[in-house]
Amino acid sequence: MNAASDAPEVFRFGGQNLNRYRIAYLSYLLLYPVPWFIHHKPTPSQLLFSFCALLVFLPLYFSPYRKDKTYGLPEIIMTAFLGFATAWTHGDWLVYNIYATGMSARIRKRSHSIATIILLQCALLSFCYFANRSAIEATVGVILSLVTYVGTWMQWELGYRNQQLQEAQHEIRTLAATAERERIARDMHDLLGHSLTVISVKAELAERLFLGNPERAQREIADITQIARTSLHEVRQAVSGMNGTSLQQELTPTRKALEAAGIALTIQGEQDLLDKPQSSVLAMALREAITNVIRHSNARRCMISFECDPEGHALAIKVEDDGKSSAPVPISEGNGLQGMRARLAAAGGSLSLHQTHSGLTLKASIAS
Repeated sequence: MNAASDAPEVFRFGGQNLNRYRIAYLSYLLLYPVPWFIHHKPTPSQLLFSFCALLVFLPLYFSPYRKDKTYGLPEIIMTAFLGFATAWTHGDWLVYNIYATGMSARIRKRSHSIATIILLQCALLSFCYFANRSAIEATVGVILSLVTYVGTWMQWELGYRNQQLQEAQHEIRTLAATAERERIARDMHDLLGHSLTVISVKAELAERLFLGNPERAQREIADITQIARTSLHEVRQAVSGMNGTSLQQELTPTRKALEAAGIALTIQGEQDLLDKPQSSVLAMALREAITNVIRHSNARRCMISFECDPEGHALAIKVEDDGKSSAPVPISEGNGLQGMRARLAAAGGSLSLHQTHSGLTLKASIAS
């Protein structure tokens, strides 16, 4: 019998998580009165003492309410002692020794567990010798105890491994949820940051053109409306994990955004450019790079160049601007650049930044 197994299926009882199998194994207590029906009719004192022993045993048996759910030496020794103490009642007192053996299988340190089981069997043999118990009774007790120990240990180990597996699965789900939240945060920053920057630039341009060139102002306002609708669609895609922006698609809003900001654009290698699934990462990197050019560079010119494999699939993009600085300082990476770096790293790529007096060069690459 596996008197102290730790199978994963549990139910609520008295505010504690108790093992359903632990309840089931109490049925072995039914063996205790069997000798009374076969050999000896118990006296009232024997019945009373056996009942009191049972009342002491139950709290010991259900004692491991703490997190580790293992038994300590006091519970094991006291259970074995109950067996020796009830031997005079002529009940099946070996049951308590078997329960103590099952408890010892749940000691976490295996060397301590084995030492405990050896001491329990030595105590059993010694008691049988000094109490003039038969060799058959002692042998049966030892054999049943050892069988119980092996069975309980195997079931306990299985339950412990299952618990570790469940904890690992929970950790994986937590990490996956965290990664998904970080992905959404990066996409929201890149999508909305870029779109809001372009909307801001175009709104300022439309305000300046409102009186002198109303037709141009109306076109800028129409662009703002279209950008807002496109951004809303992209946000929905990003939340659902379906963002499939391509480099070729990204070049169109890039041209419009730089034009509205008064920055001249030059593109090299566009004519032979072919998109592949991984290029959406480069497209998001391009979007963030252009947003930074518009916001922070004070540039008048910007050049975008592509590095492609022999088939024309983009492997890297380079964005250069002429935003001059009299005293270049170390670049402080905000959420945008950090998100871009993380996204590229997930695709097996990298991000590099090089700032000089004549401007900033950003290069984003992915694995081939």
